Amino acid sequence: MDELIAAWPAWLRFEQPTPGLLIGGLLLFVVLAVLGLCLVRIALVLIHPVVRLLDSLRHVARDALHARAGERWPRVLKLLEREVAEILLVVLAAAVLLGSGGLLIWLAVAVAAETPLVRVDQAVFAWLQQGRQDWLDVAMTAITEFGGARIAVAIGIAVFGWLAWRRAWAAAIYWTIALIGARACVLVLKYGLARGRPASIYGGVESFSFPSGHATSSMVTYGFLAFLLCVRQPWRVRIPVLAVTATVVVAIGLSRLYLGMHWLSDVVAGYALGMAWIVMLATAYLTLHVPARLSPAPLAGVAAAAALAAGAWVAVYHLPHNVERYRDAAKAVPVVPAPGPRPEMERSPARLDRPPDRPAARPPAPRAAAMPAPA
Repeated sequence: MDELIAAWPAWLRFEQPTPGLLIGGLLLFVVLAVLGLCLVRIALVLIHPVVRLLDSLRHVARDALHARAGERWPRVLKLLEREVAEILLVVLAAAVLLGSGGLLIWLAVAVAAETPLVRVDQAVFAWLQQGRQDWLDVAMTAITEFGGARIAVAIGIAVFGWLAWRRAWAAAIYWTIALIGARACVLVLKYGLARGRPASIYGGVESFSFPSGHATSSMVTYGFLAFLLCVRQPWRVRIPVLAVTATVVVAIGLSRLYLGMHWLSDVVAGYALGMAWIVMLATAYLTLHVPARLSPAPLAGVAAAAALAAGAWVAVYHLPHNVERYRDAAKAVPVVPAPGPRPEMERSPARLDRPPDRPAARPPAPRAAAMPAPA
């Protein structure tokens, strides 16, 4: 593991991370997120004429098919009734769902088979533990609490109550399914793979590492909330909402890695699981229901107030104790060398340095005496 870290570029090695470095990195990420969302908006503006052209062709095809075939192809006619933008949205959602699901399956198989991905996990864990500092322990513990069960439950109850008060029952039901379903998926995968954490302060099923419950919970809680805030809203609302959401979710994942509670593949798997779950529910919500246009400011205010109130309670009554627990767990972790490739068969130590014995070659059969040529 030390050899892997030594082989990394110099800019990836740090001894003492400073607050300025972390704040600068966070601001850089926010700027990149905003620029990425602006590029998405520009791309949508550029393809808008193409979508309008395809819509006009769709109307012509629908009228021609209806005039010639009548009602003989109802499914085709029903498909042509949908707008091109809606069809493209479903195709994009299917691509994201397949990509996230494929990534999650690949990570699960790679972890179960102990592929070289495990060496990368161990190298990242050792690299992050080099920069542990007291003030950073407190900051990362505070950040990780925003992906924990206490704050997630507070946000879930507050958002459900606001949606019920506004009689947005479809959104409230999907919000509940998103939170409870994601939690159930995490527990099933943890129990199925039973991968140990690099360091742990948990017991039972929670002592298993794959996938990260905090990463999945933050992705689903804040991600689906961002989806509800952005439905039928202009881009001047969507860009800041999505940028803040991405920053919070990434910060929570980094805190889990820094505190040593998860391997890198656990956090990535949690993000993949959360993204797949959000896309599946959001697609069902948009296609099966008439999405309500919710007021973004009151809903975001309710969620933020619940998060800050629960966070203040955690900071007063649980944060100091949790900081010490995370420190003690990280100190108790021995340095584990990266695993090498598995041998195909068990051999004794004396035979590991030489190839397996070959069967002794048989002596050549004696040749028959040469017969004299006939006269």
